[in-house]
Amino acid sequence: MTTPAAEHADSDDHPARRMPGPWRTTLGELTLTHLPDSGVYMIPPKVYPATAERDWDDERRHRTEDGFLAMGCGALLVERGSTRLLIDAGHGRISGNEVQDFQDRFEHVRYLPDTLADLGVAPADIEHVAFTHLHPDHTGWARPDATDDGRGLFPAARWMLGRGEWAEAESGAEPALAGGVDRVLTVDDGAEVVPGVRAWALPGHTPGHTAWVLDTGDGREVVAFGDALHSPAQVRHPDWEVLLDADGELAERSRRRLVERLGRDDVLGFGLHFADQQLGRVERGQWSPHPVTALRDLPS
Repeated sequence: MTTPAAEHADSDDHPARRMPGPWRTTLGELTLTHLPDSGVYMIPPKVYPATAERDWDDERRHRTEDGFLAMGCGALLVERGSTRLLIDAGHGRISGNEVQDFQDRFEHVRYLPDTLADLGVAPADIEHVAFTHLHPDHTGWARPDATDDGRGLFPAARWMLGRGEWAEAESGAEPALAGGVDRVLTVDDGAEVVPGVRAWALPGHTPGHTAWVLDTGDGREVVAFGDALHSPAQVRHPDWEVLLDADGELAERSRRRLVERLGRDDVLGFGLHFADQQLGRVERGQWSPHPVTALRDLPS
């Protein structure tokens, strides 16, 4: 099970400071499985350029012993009955040498295709991939360069994303997703893309940034919110400017809407970059991790 956030607060074994591994949990009718792919250690004042060191005094538990922010990256496999949907698609074939100036270092946590294979899930059986947005660390295995044949790792999948996000991508010089427009389904705010999965527009980080709201079937919901929040520290500080946000004011409004929703008793959130405490809720104004089962029996 995950370690409660209050434990090991001064150790890099604290879940806020370590990269996530594969885990699984069942919530009502849903089975959620995290498929890790890679991780980065971010430099806090560069990711949040308006912050000073003193601003982090109450958020020390979210920084490693050497002062960085651990941020995992991968995908969330959502299963309901025979339906399989993936939310985001990891880093893909990315070199560990491609470190940006706001990162200290990059590491491969685990190879996403291997985790799928260990679960007995063939990439061709993934019917839908829903993207929160089209930054490369979320589209990796769906990109044309993810496989030698240019179809991406999931050759039969339909790509689903917010309408504003695709409009931005189409103007780019390189195709963001394998197959391009022929495989893309753009959706509006509130649209149900498969039974129990609805789009929730949270723009700002990118023009069409979209969270995916999962109905568990037992009165709860899980919000997979992508980069609307990059770190649990932002739950207490939604005003913190983020370097990578396309529209800072709009992104802050989206963060505040998200934090308010995650504070409801029947709502959980999935933060892809939230180190090893990705599933949780907002309690008393702070991020509170929800227990999950680590798939320790999977080979490393």
